[in-house]
Amino acid sequence: MEIAGIQGLKQSVPTAVNNRQNTTESASFDKMLNHYMKEADGAVKEFETKSLALAKGEAIDLHDVTIAAQKANIAVQLTTHVRDKAVEAYQEIMRMQV
Repeated sequence: MEIAGIQGLKQSVPTAVNNRQNTTESASFDKMLNHYMKEADGAVKEFETKSLALAKGEAIDLHDVTIAAQKANIAVQLTTHVRDKAVEAYQEIMRMQV
């Protein structure tokens, strides 16, 4: 009975190229996360600006303020959920046995 050598092992061993690719992916995730954080902050600031203008009695439509409020609410909820999932993932990694 002839036993074939293990060929697939080389492919699963991480290499410098794979490590660079993972670093690039994490950097892009970081950029994406920062981008969405800035968008959420912008939505909140837009709502604050519109609600302040409405409170001052400026000519602004109420539905624009309501839409801005909902956008800000959704952005804050999404940001909170992403933060919670990141903390949960971190805690799960810390519980792993090495």
